Amino acid sequence: MRKTPIILSLFFWASATIFAQKTVRYDLYIADTTVTFGEEATRAIAVNGVIPVSTLTFTEGDTAEIYVHNDLDEETSLHWHGLFLPNRYDGVPYLTQMPIKPHTTYLCRFPIVQNGSWLRFSAL
Repeated sequence: MRKTPIILSLFFWASATIFAQKTVRYDLYIADTTVTFGEEATRAIAVNGVIPVSTLTFTEGDTAEIYVHNDLDEETSLHWHGLFLPNRYDGVPYLTQMPIKPHTTYLCRFPIVQNGSWLRFSAL
């Protein structure tokens, strides 16, 4: 009788883990904007019209599916902090990631294997 609660607990934990996994899609539009700090306006890069980029939320076990729409007139790249993902989706243009060409869409698709992260973009 003592084994039943343990087996049931393992069953519910395993089934919750299996069914919690899903694909989470985001569309990110990278575009020029202007910001004013003090009295001087300057160029900035916005994601979906905001600075800083909005938080992307995933659950460990999800698959991230992020469509990056580069609406800039120049190449751009992605840089992530605190997130385990394949190198081809992160960082240094021509080293770990090919730059995202102007006016194209780039798909990042990878499993979320841990939690707690944020996203940053940089333009070349």
